[in-house]
Amino acid sequence: MAMSKVKTPKPVIFLIIAFLCPTEFSLYLDGLRIPPHRLMLMVLFPMALMRLLAQRNLKIRSFDIAFFLFNIWTVGIFMYHQGQHDGLVYGGSLALDGMGAYLVARCWIRDFALFHAVLRTMGWAITAAALIALPETLLGQNFTHDVLKVVTGYFHPTAVETRMGLTRAYGTFDHPIHYGAFCAALLAQFWYAANTKMERRKRAALLALATLLGLSSAPLLCLGLQAAMLVWEYLTRGTANRTAVALAVLAGLYMGAAMVMERSPINLIATGMTLDPWTGYYRLQIWEHGIENVRANPLTGIGLGDWTRPWWMVSSTVDAFWLVILMREGIPALVMLGAGIVFAMRAVVKRGLRNPDVAIRRLSRGWIMSLIALSLVGCTVHYWNVLYAFFFFFIGLSGWIADPKRSRVAAKAKHMLGNPRPPQPVLQSPVWPSQVPGHAGGYGAMPAPA
Repeated sequence: MAMSKVKTPKPVIFLIIAFLCPTEFSLYLDGLRIPPHRLMLMVLFPMALMRLLAQRNLKIRSFDIAFFLFNIWTVGIFMYHQGQHDGLVYGGSLALDGMGAYLVARCWIRDFALFHAVLRTMGWAITAAALIALPETLLGQNFTHDVLKVVTGYFHPTAVETRMGLTRAYGTFDHPIHYGAFCAALLAQFWYAANTKMERRKRAALLALATLLGLSSAPLLCLGLQAAMLVWEYLTRGTANRTAVALAVLAGLYMGAAMVMERSPINLIATGMTLDPWTGYYRLQIWEHGIENVRANPLTGIGLGDWTRPWWMVSSTVDAFWLVILMREGIPALVMLGAGIVFAMRAVVKRGLRNPDVAIRRLSRGWIMSLIALSLVGCTVHYWNVLYAFFFFFIGLSGWIADPKRSRVAAKAKHMLGNPRPPQPVLQSPVWPSQVPGHAGGYGAMPAPA
């Protein structure tokens, strides 16, 4: 069957649509607000868990166990800090977002063709998000949240912020950074899924334009990191031990810069490579004082309690995903989450980058690049609400590579023939809206910001 005819599993489609639903569409139940994506996960999580336990071609791996332990710890630690009821509600919500979104991708995307179908769906989703965000950037008003505030009566805090003469777009997301990260996250995946250089360049340009509408440094950094890794991969093909060499060069450059510069390289990057230098400086201060809170509460964190900081740091916001986990849930939580990510990456390297199928190797490389970019951006951005779930959904996308689908027929043939080379799937790039015959809109018709 041609991959263009393979359809994205309906649960995955429903979850991606829920990612795009504004928070004003939340359901209120007994004083509890349930946002659209969490409501969808309440339905899908039990189904995904049953598939994980029942399907023979799904094997529970070390990374699955690590993610389960992390989410169990999350529930337990907030019950410890906030009490049984409030802790169960808050910690359970996080666990549902994280483990639920992870399992939806892990359990329904099980092979090469299905993954390509999901990329096509994500292309449509990014197109829709960008088209909603475009008028906000050009006309200077947060249309989606302003209109829905009148219709639903729910007030979501927004602000009209301008940078470079343009307005930062929220679109349907909770924050411009979340909108931008959603658009930027899969650049390397789309790049390696394309067949021609023209397709790759076109998609990179369109993703860059979509991301730019949020006018946020972190999503643009996410794009830049993936672009840099793509260039590095192209230039070092055929080089032995290229990863080790690259890491050694980067370490040497960092130490050399640290010796000759008055400010640390991290300080220079944070304040000099952002659209707002003050934002970069403030985030450095968040890390400096946040780590002090971690040292004071290393095992259990501080839960939802306020953190200790100088008087002039008025806001309690912590713009760093990894630091928030450390501060709220303690070092064990970060160890378990980090272990799950490392185990998943190791499995992708073993079963993906070393796969005899060049198409699978390319997509595996793209997933690793996107993961590295999202992880580094998580040092300066907190993933919450939709983006928290999307981050774990992205990790779950690696499941078909890290835990390949098996069948009894294939296992029997492997035993009889001695591990023959598997048939090569037809590499067909995902269809983006602008490539659909007769389609006049989408990315292809999206003008660049003025």
